[in-house]
Amino acid sequence: MNPIPPTDPGTYVLVLRCASTRTIRVGRLGIIHLRPGYYLYVGSAFGPGGLRARIDHHRHKAERTHWHIDYLRRYARLESVVYISGARREHEWAAKIAAMPGATVLLPGFGSSDCRCLTHLYCFAETPIDELRQVLGDSVTPGSPERQDDDSEDAETGPGQG
Repeated sequence: MNPIPPTDPGTYVLVLRCASTRTIRVGRLGIIHLRPGYYLYVGSAFGPGGLRARIDHHRHKAERTHWHIDYLRRYARLESVVYISGARREHEWAAKIAAMPGATVLLPGFGSSDCRCLTHLYCFAETPIDELRQVLGDSVTPGSPERQDDDSEDAETGPGQG
């Protein structure tokens, strides 16, 4: 496993887990009703610092929200990350995840306000990580949430608990 992503640009998927039910406002986008389960968020990192900078940002609770995912990150623990360097596959991956069994859309437009995708966030009742790796193929690199500040409000419930 490669815990430190490269500074190359690329596409990534965050695997998050929420241990509780709650309702949160996602900026001007609207309300999302979180429920216990797993959330896959598809993003791209083509700005300064590439994948490393973007994934490092997501490892911590943002003091100021910038992206839709920053709102969710406050209440969900980062379980794992998969990514691919150099490729812009955000929309392709969102479509593949949408077709996975059990994928649920909780808030249309989440993470996709700058494209035509319905959403870049999908909810699953059970961990979708094995299916995700099958769907995305061998070209992805598994990352690790190591070095994250586990300051989400559900942090007391670690992996495999609750």
